[in-house]
Amino acid sequence: MRIDKAIGVIDKKICRNIEYLKSIDRGFLSQNILSDLRDLVEHTSLKAFSNGVDIDISYENIQKANEYVKTVASLNFLNKFHSFLQITTSHYTLDEGVSERLMLKYYKYMLEIKELLQNRYNINILSNIEEFPIKLDPHLNEYNEKIAERINSSAISGYSNEYNDRYYIWKIKPFFVNQKIYYEVTFTTANDYVSKFDRIIAFTDIDIMSNYAVKFSIRNDIIDVLGKRMSIKIIENYEVSIRPCELNNFARIFGLDSKISTGHVEYKELMLFIFNTGMDLSQFVSMPKNYYKEIKEKINFSSKSSQIFNLLDKCREIIINNSPGTNTLKYLLYKLNNKIIKSQINHRTCHFLSDMYLDYGCIPFDQMPFNTSLRSHNPRLVDLFACIDIDDREHELFARMIKNNTEIDGQLFTSRKDITNFEDIDYLILTQLSQLERSIQFN
Repeated sequence: MRIDKAIGVIDKKICRNIEYLKSIDRGFLSQNILSDLRDLVEHTSLKAFSNGVDIDISYENIQKANEYVKTVASLNFLNKFHSFLQITTSHYTLDEGVSERLMLKYYKYMLEIKELLQNRYNINILSNIEEFPIKLDPHLNEYNEKIAERINSSAISGYSNEYNDRYYIWKIKPFFVNQKIYYEVTFTTANDYVSKFDRIIAFTDIDIMSNYAVKFSIRNDIIDVLGKRMSIKIIENYEVSIRPCELNNFARIFGLDSKISTGHVEYKELMLFIFNTGMDLSQFVSMPKNYYKEIKEKINFSSKSSQIFNLLDKCREIIINNSPGTNTLKYLLYKLNNKIIKSQINHRTCHFLSDMYLDYGCIPFDQMPFNTSLRSHNPRLVDLFACIDIDDREHELFARMIKNNTEIDGQLFTSRKDITNFEDIDYLILTQLSQLERSIQFN
């Protein structure tokens, strides 16, 4: 089959690059392997899209395949990896300071592709994946192996908690045992007043959606490490459970007085849709018209309320037309955190943000999301990459790099000779200054 043969050719190139990577500096990742990984993702998506049937390896079919994997939870990681590679292959995002995290992400996604092709289509790839140059702490091996053992075992010694509170995910850190992926999950109770001292750690083999409030089914268990017994928590299952107050407060941006409840069929069906597809609401409202309409009709078929979709329709109209306020809505839809949402709302409409009830302080972020902040909130770069298109925003990333050099590294001046990840520096400076002048006019 043509797709299988193409995957085999790509696999050989990646395996050769992995062999080469062992002998070079960890901070460097060959552009060749990045290009090959992107080809592997696209051909794996094509294989899944064709349901194993041999179809033409054409640009049109690959585009259809890329859209298809967005809508299937078990395949959504292919979409995330593809987007991640699109960002990473940009020369201004490759620097040695983030190489450790980059390597972990590559390794995680590569293992997922290897497992998908092996289990679904009996295609074996990445035979030397264990040689991929990630840095693993040998002192943690026993600890991780014991945790993985308990995750994979039945709860003989442990006991489970039922679903109760909602939680916010603070961090998910992958770790690997015998080429299987596990996760260390740091979370807190979902309320507006939590601090870093309220954080809880648990472990799982489930790839949990981290940007919305969730509910967990948690098992308490025990491991023996170095002769000592240690209590651990294991996440056995989860569900997406956005807080109704987050949706109701978000509706205030459009002047809507919504009374969304967890008891509404529309709410339950939408949470199930997010869980089943792994698709965030920012991505969903940006999907093609036919797909959006189909899901809307399906969810509201048995629902007497359409408050959430009245809200999403308004978001979609602004985002599809790229009207002022688009980037602010995209980020808030992606994150839906009550405290963040409330900080952006104003009791008066903002003419420069499509007459939404957003504070004027949102304007700089809306115009320059990669180098400014929302009111009382500094978005993480990884979250911005997940919901806002990076095209034509190199000047923002350049300014962000300069700012980080000053604020984080204490570097008052950045020398031109030290700037290696950007080209045409004068153009980037002028573009950024022009954007700043435009933003100042609104404040």
